[in-house]
Amino acid sequence: MDFATIHSFYTVIIFAAFIGLVIWLFVIKRKPDFDQAANAIFADEQKPKQKQQQESDHE
Repeated sequence: MDFATIHSFYTVIIFAAFIGLVIWLFVIKRKPDFDQAANAIFADEQKPKQKQQQESDHE
């Protein structure tokens, strides 16, 4: 096997891995996981009234 053949096999393997990853991420029903991850940043956020009450308690 020469270098060109090995390089061709490597390219096909990487391309197949990329296609598999795209299918796993976007085709398989993973919307609930993505929604949970997207809203995770807001999980610890306090409501405005609670935040104002805490600020007034500190004064």
